[in-house]
Formats: sequence, structure tokens, C-alpha cells
Amino acid sequence: MAGQIGSQTDPPYSASKAGLINFAQCAAKDLAPAGVRVNCLCPGMVRTPLNRAVWEAWAADRPGGAVPDYDTWAAEKIAKLVPLNRWQTPEDVAAMAVFLASDRAANVTGQTVNVDGGYVMHW
Repeated sequence: MAGQIGSQTDPPYSASKAGLINFAQCAAKDLAPAGVRVNCLCPGMVRTPLNRAVWEAWAADRPGGAVPDYDTWAAEKIAKLVPLNRWQTPEDVAAMAVFLASDRAANVTGQTVNVDGGYVMHW
């Protein structure tokens, strides 16, 4: 998602993700004559140790130490940012990868596909 909407707290990360999206589009154009499809899969809010680390960094920066616990913070963040109001799972992302690799996606190339519960749309 950061490659599409940017991150105020980590511009280099966002720039690298935007570069990957553009690279996928270029590769899709270059490889299409050979029948190779290239797409970019963008996961949303997947509950991982990385998300917990983001919370820990945020909590450490709060003055006075008065912060909600991780589960409360995460639930509030999801409710605020994700229209489907739920975490995405690794299985959600894997299901889209399997679809994109299948014959059912034979005419899908050069696309950025969000598995994000509507986050980027909501932005």
C-alpha cells in the first residue's frame, strides 16, 4: 500500500515500493510478447510481527506511557482505515497469488492488485 499512497513516517520505504510497482509494469510490457504475465500484489494490514513492531515504536514515543494495548490499538486502526473492518491474513494474500498464477487470470498483466480490505480505495 505504501507504494500507492506513501508513508509520512518512512518515505524511502514508500519510494522503494512505488519503484517495484513501476518495475512490474515495465516487466509486464517487456515480457508480454513471450506470454509472461507480471503483476504486483499489494497486501494490506496483515497481522505480523512487523505490525506489532510498528505499535511498539509508536507506544515508545508516547509521552507519559499512556497507550492502549496492542490489540486495542490494532482494532482502532483497522476500524479507522480498513472499510471491511478486519485484518488481512496471509491466506488472503496467498489466495490472490494463486488466482493470478492460474489460467483464470490469463488476461491479467501489468496490474497492481490490492488485498487490503479497501484501504487504498478508502484513502
